[in-house]
Amino acid sequence: MSVTESKAKTPAKTRKKAVEPAEAAALKAALEAAQIELVPLSALVKSPLNVRIIPYPVESVREMADSILAVGLIQNLVVHSLPDGLSGVAAGGRRLAALQLLLSEQRIDAGYLVVVKRVSDDLAVVASMVENNQRAAMHPAEQISGFRTLSEQGKTPAQIGDQLGYSSRHVQRMLKLANLAPELLALLAENKLDVEQCQALSLENDPVRQVEIYERVKAQHSYAPAHMLKRAITDTEIGVNHSRFLFIGREMYESAGGVVREDLFSAQEGDGTADGVLVERLVQEKLESAALAIELQEGWSWSLAREGAVRNYGDDREHYLLLPEPEAQYTTDEQQRLDELYATQEATETFEDEAAIQVLIDEIENAASIRAWTPEQKSTCGVVVSLYDGELCVQRGVQKKPQNEAKEGQGENGSSGSLHVVSSKPDVTEGISAPLLKKMSSERTLAVQAALVQQPEKAVALMVWRLCSCVFDYCNTTRHPFVMRLEVHHSGLTSEAPTGKRGQAWLSLMQEKARLEALLPDGWKKDFTTFFTLDGQTLMSLMVFCTACSVDGVQTRTMGHTTQSDLDGVETALGFHLRDWWQPTAENFLGLLSKNQIVGALKEAGLSGAASDAGNMKKGDAASHAEQWLSGTRWVPAWMRSPDAQPDVAEGEATDSDDHTAHAA
Repeated sequence: MSVTESKAKTPAKTRKKAVEPAEAAALKAALEAAQIELVPLSALVKSPLNVRIIPYPVESVREMADSILAVGLIQNLVVHSLPDGLSGVAAGGRRLAALQLLLSEQRIDAGYLVVVKRVSDDLAVVASMVENNQRAAMHPAEQISGFRTLSEQGKTPAQIGDQLGYSSRHVQRMLKLANLAPELLALLAENKLDVEQCQALSLENDPVRQVEIYERVKAQHSYAPAHMLKRAITDTEIGVNHSRFLFIGREMYESAGGVVREDLFSAQEGDGTADGVLVERLVQEKLESAALAIELQEGWSWSLAREGAVRNYGDDREHYLLLPEPEAQYTTDEQQRLDELYATQEATETFEDEAAIQVLIDEIENAASIRAWTPEQKSTCGVVVSLYDGELCVQRGVQKKPQNEAKEGQGENGSSGSLHVVSSKPDVTEGISAPLLKKMSSERTLAVQAALVQQPEKAVALMVWRLCSCVFDYCNTTRHPFVMRLEVHHSGLTSEAPTGKRGQAWLSLMQEKARLEALLPDGWKKDFTTFFTLDGQTLMSLMVFCTACSVDGVQTRTMGHTTQSDLDGVETALGFHLRDWWQPTAENFLGLLSKNQIVGALKEAGLSGAASDAGNMKKGDAASHAEQWLSGTRWVPAWMRSPDAQPDVAEGEATDSDDHTAHAA
């Protein structure tokens, strides 16, 4: 179980003890005895003893700065002397950040006098922890840092708990977490690990192995729940009936020096356990051997053995691309043999016979599937071998993405330790709800369909391209939104899109549909030869319209990951701009956002003045206000346009700077 005291909860639900007067006497006496000092802002820095390590929210610092500018600094800061002559702020970090913000904005100068009280180094830590805990429950990483500092000063867990109002048991638990690998503590501070996971990892004393276990469990499951981390540490032996042991076999295990611990009292004959560490090593060696054999036999450019299969989400999405499996091409003899096997299987009367025939069928189909991969594909792709439910899982056609994409955004101070944390591009849809994402991507899809109808040459070219990709390249091509089966999703699109059947794109599509439907020959639904009577121009128009209607760019969110929009490339090819078909209004978009998102939209459009005004309004008024201002721009949310498209905010910037007063009035 996680430590309740590490969570931010209401006072009624926490187990934190109230600070007794006697326990806080030293700090109270020191503060009462301390003389008020006026210290220039330039002489104040955040104290290294300040336990606050989580950055303050930008909004809270801004609010504090505005308050200080309006009425002055109401509460003094608590400082202690530093060796370089400066004063370290132990309590009052948010106030210091607000003052420094005002200084950066040149609204106060470096000589601004700040009211402080000075305490000893020992009491500076106590003052910092007491203040931070009064404001809100301290982050677990901050508790660990603060408790460790006090412990290094010679205080016992009981003394630390008495000073700060925690149980000694809680302090002991948090001090145990202080022995975690620095990389793991950094993840805790970033909320990428929770206390429960850290408690499980702390069962292992070796920091290097802590990181190894975390990475292995995360690789197996794409996440690392605490119970699985604990199991990976404490379960050093596995049963001989475990799928991983069965995969390597007892002979291979004992040949490597392994000893099976037989359970003579088990009701199941032959039951026992084996060394889990040795089994893991042998499993990896067998996977590596299988991967290399497939690479050499089939001619792939590289091979990889790993714990779990490559996924289309999480870290794997940043590093790998899974090509679609090509359609198997059977020889005449193979097809004849398959037909015979299917007929025989259909006539069998027992499951055993059916299963035996299925093995033969699978062998033929697998051989044909492997043969379908082209030499060109093998020269740029590899094969990944993993273990799934005790069986080999082979993934062919795995393409490595350029490493600079995976490393993009990694800071110059990135860790080079054993824990590799991938820094990926931020999700542009972060903060956008899944329902809103689906609504607006439906709106966007209808607009692209309508735009495609107006560019017939490109529509036909795209349709022919899609057909050729299947005929000449086994449907292996770049990402695209064309569903050439053919599926039309107008009902779903109009039910999701906020403009529904009133939108400009939908009305344009229906106008063209009505025109073309009138040109269709009588009886065409039951006689395809009637289309032989249509002239070339009519056939061209029908191809264009049907191709456009095949576009499907609706985005969803699965397991916390947003699907990539397939519309990006098409929009770039068409020179498409969503504002030609859709205008953001309070009804169809802005009213569906939070007030902060409305303010952010105005800022993104270059309307900083209007954004500032919206911040002081109620949400409904802010949405209407934003509609008025955005009507004069070509702004489109970043997550509703192609990454190659440049946001057109020049007109909005001019309006904001030249006519802000008029709009506000």
